[in-house]
Amino acid sequence: MTQSQRPSRLLPTTSGRLLAVRQKIVNRNIIRALFSLASANLLIRIMGMLNQVVVTARFGQSSTMDAFYVASTIPLLLAQLLASAIEASVIPVYAKIRIEGSKEQASRLFSTLLNMLLIFLIVFTLFMLCFRQQFVTISAPGLPDHAHQLATDLTPLIFPVLVFMTLSSFLECLLNTEGQFGLPAYAGILIPLTTVTFVLLGGKTYGVTMLCIGTLVGQLLQIVVLIIRARKAKFSYRFVLDLRSKEIATIGIVAWPALFTALISQSSSLVDQIFASGLAAGSIAAISNALKLISVPIGVVFSSVGRALLPYLSSQAATKDMKGFKDTLRLYLWAVGIGTLVTTVIMIAGAHLIVRVLFQHGAFSAQDTDRTAITLMGFSIGLVPMAFGFITSRAFSALGQTRFLLYVTIFSVVANAVFDYIFAYWWQSFGIALATSAVYTCTMGILLFTLRRRIGKLDLLTLPREFVEVFWKLRLGRIYLRWVSWKDKHFKVRDIPYFSIKRLIRIGTISLIFIAGTVGTIYNSLYTLRIAFGSLVVLAFLRYHYLFLLAWVALDVLIGSTLPFFNGNNLLSGLTIPTILLMLVVPVKPAFKRMPALVFLFAYFLWMLASVGNATIGVGSFFTLWLVYIADVAVGVLIINQLTTRRRLMGIIDAILLQALFIALYGIYGYFTKQSGLYDTNIVGLYRTGSIFDAPPTLAFFLSMTMPLAIYRTVALQGAMRLLGLTILLVLLVAVSLTFTRAADFSVPLSILLMIFFLPSRKLKVGLLTGAVALVAIAMLVITVLNLPLLDRFLNPDISTFNGRTYLWSALLDHFDPAQLLGNGLGSSEVLLTNLQVGVGRGVIGTAPHNIFLNALYDHGLVGVTLLSLLLIALPWNLLSGLRKATPDRRLIIAMALAVYINILIQSMFVTVIWTQQIGVYVWIILSLPFVSYWSTYQTSTDLGDTVELSIYENDQINKEQAIYA
Repeated sequence: MTQSQRPSRLLPTTSGRLLAVRQKIVNRNIIRALFSLASANLLIRIMGMLNQVVVTARFGQSSTMDAFYVASTIPLLLAQLLASAIEASVIPVYAKIRIEGSKEQASRLFSTLLNMLLIFLIVFTLFMLCFRQQFVTISAPGLPDHAHQLATDLTPLIFPVLVFMTLSSFLECLLNTEGQFGLPAYAGILIPLTTVTFVLLGGKTYGVTMLCIGTLVGQLLQIVVLIIRARKAKFSYRFVLDLRSKEIATIGIVAWPALFTALISQSSSLVDQIFASGLAAGSIAAISNALKLISVPIGVVFSSVGRALLPYLSSQAATKDMKGFKDTLRLYLWAVGIGTLVTTVIMIAGAHLIVRVLFQHGAFSAQDTDRTAITLMGFSIGLVPMAFGFITSRAFSALGQTRFLLYVTIFSVVANAVFDYIFAYWWQSFGIALATSAVYTCTMGILLFTLRRRIGKLDLLTLPREFVEVFWKLRLGRIYLRWVSWKDKHFKVRDIPYFSIKRLIRIGTISLIFIAGTVGTIYNSLYTLRIAFGSLVVLAFLRYHYLFLLAWVALDVLIGSTLPFFNGNNLLSGLTIPTILLMLVVPVKPAFKRMPALVFLFAYFLWMLASVGNATIGVGSFFTLWLVYIADVAVGVLIINQLTTRRRLMGIIDAILLQALFIALYGIYGYFTKQSGLYDTNIVGLYRTGSIFDAPPTLAFFLSMTMPLAIYRTVALQGAMRLLGLTILLVLLVAVSLTFTRAADFSVPLSILLMIFFLPSRKLKVGLLTGAVALVAIAMLVITVLNLPLLDRFLNPDISTFNGRTYLWSALLDHFDPAQLLGNGLGSSEVLLTNLQVGVGRGVIGTAPHNIFLNALYDHGLVGVTLLSLLLIALPWNLLSGLRKATPDRRLIIAMALAVYINILIQSMFVTVIWTQQIGVYVWIILSLPFVSYWSTYQTSTDLGDTVELSIYENDQINKEQAIYA
């Protein structure tokens, strides 16, 4: 018995020793790979700095260098994100087929991938060269004209770099898979070495052109070395394109999220450059030079550690060795953190000295040194958070939780743009650098907090065992033991209950907020009060989504109206910001599946973003409008996700109708008091009401959308409540009539007839047709009694030119340039018409395009108007495709949405209010109603004989509807 027990007693000790040995082996392998990669990276960075010293001495920090950096932004950005996608997708698949498959399969996969890359890169590079002017504009919208022209001229020498850089990354990844790290890494030294040679030989004569040629030749030499090394490694190339290979499909599945994440991540530098382009000349060069200096520790330490650490963290995660996973992570967080902290101190303290020694030669002035040094300090502040975030993100990759990293990356880009906008205004290039540091601090907190929630305590304050061993070897073990004893005696964090720690965190947060509020009150008490109240409201909206949607319905149409209370109180920000934040947590994909038209709407808005460089309204105004547009999509997604019951559906509809009733009554009141409207310029004495919009076409557009909704709600009512619904419908009809808007007078009857055609039963069709005729008769009686000239505008001679709109359309078409792929930018059509002052002898006709298609064509080019057309085609297609299996109630709401669509389509030929802040949200709320989650539950319940459990209220409503539709 004693003999049998001994192995079992020895097993834990032996197992612990094996784990310790295994951990040491892991650390040894990581250090070996780290040494190879770090030494190569260090040498490349040193040569890169030598290259930068020569370049800055020759060309300084002028607009010429701004042009070079702008021209190289797009190819370098694309090459980096393609390299990230290749590393994440190709290496695992290729390594697996090398182990499990034959050499022939590996060769075929290698050749297919190489040929696919070659074809894509060559075609895309030619595409970029064809539209090089537009790509330069995207890179730096605020670049001066002479620098913009120089950047455009340099693109034929810089854009081909994309081909060579991407192919080099591909070959280097495959060579690393074969265990060859040294030569592929050291081959990168050829690029700065060749560039320096060309600049020294011909930079004085040919200028910055030699810098471009040197970079291109260096890339070519690097890929030649990698090809030679690949041949020695027995890579076999064949001219084959096996697109049916399952490995290609696997790579495609893994590559697209990695590519998307890398795209978003790399776009931060582009965002910095966009904001820097509006600053003083040389700001882009200062940021670029500071980034090159800060890239030395990033490239040597962060990149090397991350690349060496990821395979071993992945192995530990795969074997569920979470203790080893945490130990490895903690060790390298401590090591990198200490090294980065020392680097930060050196960078901040010696910023001016470093820049002066390296760059202040030749054309690089003392003023350039000061600007670059202060920018370097801004970036250095965030080095430690950047290091922690970089290593922690590799832990998430090892755990396979890349989707969360995608969300964090999206947050980083948005936060970077916000911080750039705020800080650049106050501190120029230093502000942009400081914004980057602030973003890294935020992401570090998010990553560490989330990682702890997912894998448990990280014990980051506990010194790693390897550090303890070093202390003992240095004979500092007693000091360490005394410190541990003191810490355990006076600071027993582990003995503090979890709820107490949470309470302490809350108290600390409250204290910080209180301090910030006190400081804010001293400087601007009113603004601080607004922020404090707004924060509470935003938090409530983030918690109660349905209440948030009701707030959108109640407030959005009033913001920007003639009612003073709703203007200047940051109400729009209070609605838009939480809406954008909610898109990071609510399920977007199911909503897009239910209503595919939202995908086209989102794509249209993304295409708008591409034209930010062309926007004549300014970058700040552009992003303000664009975020409001994105909020339209987000509200549609929230509507689809949140309306899960009939009570919620009817609550949103009732809220919209109550708002419409108020606006209609206010418009009728304004007609009789001659307020909030205008007199017609062609018919003497004809007053047209505009209600809170102060614009009759906008009022007609809004009310014509809500009239089919009022019909739908009235049909669902019974008894006296139905009479109330008819009264509301009559008020809406009278208010629309008092706008004397010809497009609405035509679209409203047509939309009601269309709605009648799609109703679910003959009885309902006859009833609605009779009711519509009766309402029209009553409305005509009221108009006759009041002697309103309703039809006079149809008999006016200006109807042939649509009240002069054809002159505006001709002006837009005359100034449209098909070669402008991205269009002229958001709001450019209004700026053009404002400058042209189009008129035909009776004053200026208008400054708005008055047609959504021409508006999209001029502002966003042929691609923009194509996406808009696809959107307007997809909407009725989605609605009609849902009719086949629709229940009677859903068929009725689809008919309502089709009627709303007709009103929108017809009136959008003459006005562009569909994109205004006051109208846009309501358009997508109403059009999303046929696709809300409630209909899936309702459809399932009726298909399965009410096997799905419903509330008593919903069952009662369904029974009433079945009686109505019978």
